[in-house]
Amino acid sequence: MMSRFLYSAALLLTCWTLVGCGDSSETSFENASPASLGPTAMQDGSLVLTEMPEGEIVTPTAIKEAGTDEISVVLGGRIDAGAADPFQPEQLAFMISQLPDEGHGEGDPEHADNCPFCKRKLENAPRAIVQFKGPEGGILEGDARQMLALEKGDIVYVTGMAQYNPAVNTVMVNATGVFRKSAH
Repeated sequence: MMSRFLYSAALLLTCWTLVGCGDSSETSFENASPASLGPTAMQDGSLVLTEMPEGEIVTPTAIKEAGTDEISVVLGGRIDAGAADPFQPEQLAFMISQLPDEGHGEGDPEHADNCPFCKRKLENAPRAIVQFKGPEGGILEGDARQMLALEKGDIVYVTGMAQYNPAVNTVMVNATGVFRKSAH
């Protein structure tokens, strides 16, 4: 059990290191609205969506199964990084985990913790690192908890471009907006 925790912690640290040291030219925002990026977006709050985004909601597992091509998504998940802090310090970046399948154990908030099928599926699902980048490609500075009104455990829906990174079993999301469905 301790070795699994250490492996998870090492993987999480590796993912955060990749987030902080990524090449600013690695991802483009061809489909993103220029108004949704950069410092002016934070002043008028356009990164925070006031309505549920339209489109099919996907999971980190669905993005993984789609391959390694960058795709436009509405990604649903819970802000969570296990025992670690899901928020990247001083950056508009956070980690989300996959939500349990809809309908399975509906009405029981602790179902995923008690169902061996759900628990195994969620443990094996990739996590997603959500980043808000400016026009120059760097991650926007700030505290996502304050600037985006988010907390650990919140269920969120993120719009943007996503790509699966098999080297760290993680989905990287260059986000253009976030909708907070509910608090934990």
